[in-house]
Amino acid sequence: MKAILFITPRNIQPTDPAKGQGFTLADGMYIPDVFIRTIIVILLFYVVTSFLLTLVRMLLNHRLKSKMIGMGITGDEAEKMLKTGAENKNHAVKWFLLLLGAGAGFALISSFPFGWLSVAVVAFSLSLGYAGYYVYLKKRKGTL
Repeated sequence: MKAILFITPRNIQPTDPAKGQGFTLADGMYIPDVFIRTIIVILLFYVVTSFLLTLVRMLLNHRLKSKMIGMGITGDEAEKMLKTGAENKNHAVKWFLLLLGAGAGFALISSFPFGWLSVAVVAFSLSLGYAGYYVYLKKRKGTL
């Protein structure tokens, strides 16, 4: 029976830190650097496209709502038909803040070599993005 191996910073070691060719897990399994980069690129592509699709959806819904109001439908009826609201705006703001935090983190780590410190800097900047989103939601609800 195979045991499940949890990937933690303690059991992942760089194979050759000077060359950065991959990582070896505690059980001896080797993960190539190209595989890790591919996963990161796919995740970043997903985040960016989700953000852009949300913005396009908001823009098209706004244009459709404006045309419906121009045709004589009241704003409340148009809003009910489109079922839009603060939720789409909140998603767009959330992705904007997360991408801004990730970009700031990557900009900070560009000056020193990749390592666990750089991962911590990016994680910290993403957490600041989440904190900014939390403050935005609290201000929007009026409780802050």
